[in-house]
Amino acid sequence: MNPVLEKDRETQLKTSYLTFLQAHEKEKPQDIDSMLAHVNAENDYVMLKSSALKEKQFTPDQLKGMENELSHQFQARKQAQEKDQYQEDYKQEVLEVMQQPSEETQYKQLFKQSLLAQLGISDEKDSSKEAEAEKAPVEKQIKQETPQEKEQRLAKMKEFEQKHSFYKVYKLKKEVLQELKELNLTDSQREKLTKLEKALDTEKKDHDKQKKEEKSQNGFTEFFARNNGAFSSKKRNETQEMER
Repeated sequence: MNPVLEKDRETQLKTSYLTFLQAHEKEKPQDIDSMLAHVNAENDYVMLKSSALKEKQFTPDQLKGMENELSHQFQARKQAQEKDQYQEDYKQEVLEVMQQPSEETQYKQLFKQSLLAQLGISDEKDSSKEAEAEKAPVEKQIKQETPQEKEQRLAKMKEFEQKHSFYKVYKLKKEVLQELKELNLTDSQREKLTKLEKALDTEKKDHDKQKKEEKSQNGFTEFFARNNGAFSSKKRNETQEMER
């Protein structure tokens, strides 16, 4: 028995068996090429295996052990690759989520879009041009928002406002107003922006007043309920004493 030949045959067997495993893994239903590749790889390995057994280079148990070992290694590599792919896919999903603007940022963008439209500005970069074109019709300075676009924008803003407190919405709107103040606005645009901010502040004052009144009313109701309960209890006790 030639040791070198035996070693070469071992390498051939291992290579052929791995080729068979890979062909089996890649086989797809209705795909003739993948089916033929699987059949050919299996036939090649069977022929090598039969030859090795016939020449008594390996025993059946040795070949079975080799097949089990290679199958285990193949599955381990497959699982590792699937895990790496899963981690890579998960990482990509996380990155995509991180790159997407948050709900707050989206709301600010929508509110900003609304204010810019009211000021007659289509983009921050165009603010310097607005100073030169202040007397030009607004409809020529900006791209008009279609009714459908406006409806969608208002619906998104309303959805956010329903999910968050008034004070949260107020804070975000103030941030947008502050950002717009830093633009190169015309006098008329700055005046209009000031009026919009005053209207927002007035809305907050009214909201604070309403909340204060509601709190006061609730406190009075609780006080009346407690005292009314105590009065009723006292009256009931007095009635019971008289009946006795």
